Amino acid sequence: MAEKEIVTDTKIVYEGPIFSVETQSVQLYNNQTSQRDIVRHVPAISVLAMVDDDHIILEKQWRATIGDFILEIPAGKLDERDFDAPHHAVVRELNEELRMTAGTIERAIGFVETVGFSDAYMHLYVAKSLQPIAKSDQLPRDLGETMDLITISFDDLKEMFEAGKLNDQKTVTAFLYWAYLRG
Repeated sequence: MAEKEIVTDTKIVYEGPIFSVETQSVQLYNNQTSQRDIVRHVPAISVLAMVDDDHIILEKQWRATIGDFILEIPAGKLDERDFDAPHHAVVRELNEELRMTAGTIERAIGFVETVGFSDAYMHLYVAKSLQPIAKSDQLPRDLGETMDLITISFDDLKEMFEAGKLNDQKTVTAFLYWAYLRG
């Protein structure tokens, strides 16, 4: 039977602009105590950017966390402008990363990214009817952010998934959602 833990003490051991690290002392169901280290992360959005029914746009970019390039869907964290309307972050990220705007943006699902140690929550949106943004209306990218934009078909993404080459969680989730939509 699953049992709830009782938090008896909490301490912030690190606080940064994107996440903080909290240490909790917890009392277990059997009265023993344990420690939980939790990464508290600001919520984020990700975007299944549909070129058409059979193609999406992925980004190839360097990720220091894995020391390698990765193919992933566009994504970004929410800031003070977005907490009540994550849709605004989608519009901003489409502009910053893809240099596009969308005719329609709909929320698909939301999920906890790494529940074993973090409360990081991500909203997945679907953007359609993409149009380029005029250079004069483009927002600056984050410091040091560079990427290659790749248009990929559903069939090619499915091949990557089946070969185990699709390894970014938000992109896997978006692919599975896309596959669900296609029936």
